[in-house]
Amino acid sequence: MSVQTPFFADVSSGPVRLTRELRFRIIPRIETYPRLVSFCQTVPGQAVLLGVFGLLYAWFNPNALPLMLCLALLTWMPGRRNQLLCISTLLFALIVPWHALPRPLYHAGLVLASVAFGWLLIWCRAKWPQSWYGQNAAEILIAGFGIWIAAIALIPWRFFQTVTLWDLSIVFGSYFWYVAYILIDRCREPLSEFGLETGAMRPFWGALYTPFPNGSAYLRRIEAKTPEQLAVTQLKGLKLLAWSTLILEFSKLFEWFFHGRLGVPSFTLALSLNVRHAPLPWFICWASLIVYFLEKVMGGAILGHRIIACCRMAGFDALRNMYRPLSSVTVAEFFNRYYYYYKELLVTFFFLPAFLKQDSRQPKLRLALSIFAAACLGNSFFHFTRELLFIHDAGLLTALRSFQAFFFYTVVLAIALIVSRLRKRNPLPAGFFRGTICPAVFVCFFYCLLSIFAVTDHRFPLIEDLRFLGHLFFIG
Repeated sequence: MSVQTPFFADVSSGPVRLTRELRFRIIPRIETYPRLVSFCQTVPGQAVLLGVFGLLYAWFNPNALPLMLCLALLTWMPGRRNQLLCISTLLFALIVPWHALPRPLYHAGLVLASVAFGWLLIWCRAKWPQSWYGQNAAEILIAGFGIWIAAIALIPWRFFQTVTLWDLSIVFGSYFWYVAYILIDRCREPLSEFGLETGAMRPFWGALYTPFPNGSAYLRRIEAKTPEQLAVTQLKGLKLLAWSTLILEFSKLFEWFFHGRLGVPSFTLALSLNVRHAPLPWFICWASLIVYFLEKVMGGAILGHRIIACCRMAGFDALRNMYRPLSSVTVAEFFNRYYYYYKELLVTFFFLPAFLKQDSRQPKLRLALSIFAAACLGNSFFHFTRELLFIHDAGLLTALRSFQAFFFYTVVLAIALIVSRLRKRNPLPAGFFRGTICPAVFVCFFYCLLSIFAVTDHRFPLIEDLRFLGHLFFIG
């Protein structure tokens, strides 16, 4: 899917900003150096590139050896990339975490059962592509998973091992969106490239609930086909990992200065004191919230850059997950830049189905309802189904009540995105300050306030978050 979609990425339809190419770069564009690209196509050059990448990655994770061995095999055996990707992914799912698991055989059984069930769904989709299931496989999977969670949470299963059902559901939940992406790949039969399809199920370079990047069809398009493309892609991966390392070190300095030197309390502490009716002064609460928001942005950049860097080193030229979100001049542009692959997930599975099934004679209403379906309903479904362990411990109704702050967040976000996409904008004022700085500060201010509610850790009811918001503006 392209960077620009009809959902959040309204850069093309919004105000035009003139930008200049910066002459000074902290990290130079090493992928444009012909001699370096040529050197990285040789075996010694690839060894040097892998070594530098491994040293930088060890900065994050000292146990980087298994990852580097997999990347080395993918680099030196590009003709077997699909098979090696499959093997590497299965090794990281079954063997690499073996020593850290209390019951590794039990965990391996759950993983294999989840993968087998996912492949059964994919095989049925490929076997009967014109059937009702074949035409609606992803929608059936999403609806079925939601019904299954509600069933095992509400129905007393007296004839089954309930704990095993929950464990299996939790493990399959981590594969859920990866399987859904494979099911919507209608360009070719999924079974034609077994290695690539299996490797796309929580790939070894970094397995989150959100697929990075978004599915095996996308991997086919961005795969390096020639030694030159591989060298350029890997150099871009090294550069992105260097960026992640610099942001990590800056975040440590940022944390030391604001929390250590200036004594700004954490947002969690400020909110907890407000709940106990012992609020901190308003300006300290503002400081804790702003620092918390900036730390979230840096944390997302560090993790996203690291995963995409490993993906590029494996030979797939994936787009960044985060790209300069603080420079966004609209609410929709920020959402597109802040968490790109999650935005693409919402577009693919919620926005587009809702958009295509509505009457085109009312384009504004059609767009608004589709955005609400994705930013509110899809956003809520994604995060709620991610909390299966909490649902098991607390119960379905208690879990739903604990998500009231996040549900409020999704409603406000959806309304803001609808307004951002539908309102008529005047041309941006000339000048860097009025044309870029002022709108970017306003957008960041909005998302900073919204981050009060964008939590899923079941801390406090919605009323407490609203009280904290009121305290920031001298209310209550």
